[in-house]
Order: sequence, then C-alpha cells, then structure tokens
Amino acid sequence: MNKIKKLRKFFKSFAIDGYLIPKNDEYFNEYVSKSKDRLKFISDFSGSAGFAIILKNKNHLFVDGRYTIQAKIQSGKKFNIITIPQSLPENVLKTKKITIGFDPKLHNEKQLNFFFNIKNIILKPINKNLIDMIWLKKPKDLIKPFFLLSKKDCGQSFKKKVSKVKNILKKKKIEYLFITAPENVAWILNIRGHDSSFSPIPNARLLMKNNGNMYLFSKSKKFIKIKKKIFKQIKFFDENYVDKILKNLWNKNILLDSLSCSIYYKKLLYKRNKIIENIDPIYFFKSIKNPTEIENIKKSHTIDGV
Repeated sequence: MNKIKKLRKFFKSFAIDGYLIPKNDEYFNEYVSKSKDRLKFISDFSGSAGFAIILKNKNHLFVDGRYTIQAKIQSGKKFNIITIPQSLPENVLKTKKITIGFDPKLHNEKQLNFFFNIKNIILKPINKNLIDMIWLKKPKDLIKPFFLLSKKDCGQSFKKKVSKVKNILKKKKIEYLFITAPENVAWILNIRGHDSSFSPIPNARLLMKNNGNMYLFSKSKKFIKIKKKIFKQIKFFDENYVDKILKNLWNKNILLDSLSCSIYYKKLLYKRNKIIENIDPIYFFKSIKNPTEIENIKKSHTIDGV
C-alpha cells in the first residue's frame, strides 16, 4: 500500500477530510533534517519551501515560483502543483465544508490564518503527527553536541546579553520570555550547533525568567560540551520535558513571539497564564552589531567571496 493510501486510512478515525503537511520542522527551520522532512516523504518534493494538502480524492502541492518546474518533475504524477501567490488554497478548495487536520507543533497562527482564513475550511489540530505514524523507517539523525563561542569571537558575554533581555522583561512587567526561535537561543547564550547542514543553528528552546534564571530544552546529548563550562543559572532539560515545565506555570505574564511559537505551545501556556504576543526582544538586540561582529562579517564575506 502506498504512503498516501496509508495516510488516508486515518481520516475516518480522526474525523477529517484532509491533512496538511508543511516543509518546516518543529523549530520552523528553513532547512530540515532528513528525519523531519515529512513533505519530501509524502510527495518526493525536495525544495526548501512548500506545503501539501492530502484530501480523500485529490492531492495538492503548493510551492513558490522557484520550485514550480521542480515540483512538477518530482511530484506531478500524484499531486496537483499550485504556484503561490498566483493561486492560494482558497482558489483550490472551493468545495463544501471540509475539515483539514494539522499538527499544531508545526504551525503558528499567523501562518495558518494567512493561508486558511476560508469560510468552508475547518482546521482541526491533531496532537499526533499522522506522517510520523506511517513513516516507520525514518533516517537517523546524527546528534552532535552544541558548542560555545568565546567572547573574543562574538564580542559580548552571554551574561551581558541576558542582562539586556532581563531589563526589558522587568521594565514591561513580564515574568517569563519563551524563546522559541533557535537563532535567538544561539545569540543570547553564545552557543551554536550542528542541526542544519547550512547554518550552525542549535535546535533548542529557552524559557527565561525576569531574574535571569533559565530552562534550556533540547536533546540531552547536545548539552555534553556546554553543561560543564557555563550557565550556573541554567537548568538543562531534555526536549521531552518542555510540556511538563510549561504546564507548571500558573498566572504568569509570559511573552511569546507569534512568528516562531507554535499553536501547540501557545495553547498550552494560554490556558493558565496571561500571554503577551510580541516580537521577541532578542531580534532587536542582535540586529545592532558590535565591533567584533562587524569585523567577523567582513572576514566571512572575504572568505565566501574567494
């Protein structure tokens, strides 16, 4: 039985008419590991952006203009290829009311509202990923530890960076910042990783209190090198403990970035706390480069140019 037929077998038990599969992983990375490339698994499409909708009788693959030809070659036999923004889901899903299931860990609200603010579409969050349920022989990812950058390399210690963010939280009377963008975790802690083939992004999440105490979540094996060297105010947890820690927060003011926080984590925190949705302040701090960073940018361009 082929993959799409296996997926459709779940539709009845989950009371859905279709299922949405994005390219991104749970960290909203542009480049995903082989074990997280669910879109490629179901469609054979290997481009860096796009999403598929599998319905009971049709399959649609939405890509941008960079990938129209590629998508037709790789996926055209089983999928209707649609180029966005020339055509959007509302132009294609002109049927009676249908319910489309999705994994809430792989989507944020702004993203879904942009594409699926359609009267006849009901979006249903399903906390089990249906692709993972049929993908029994996933490739194994090589887990490599995170590593530290020295102050000499980045021009500012992590303590100073934490202090900047801490002051913003206190000023705005926010108790916690949930940092869900891996690149922002990288900036504030001066850590890097090997989770992407093209960028030293560390796949991690960070819960930061306004007193500077922090909870860092990722795969435990990735902490080996950094755990002994730094961060007395950081507690390290395997990523499986994120839910447990977040569920213990009650009646707190928590800042979330709506562009990088998934629907799943927003809903989890929203039940018991006051949520402030705004841009993660780290984006503003890291946009102003210090002299060391500026010098390193010049060096990088020289090496890249050569």
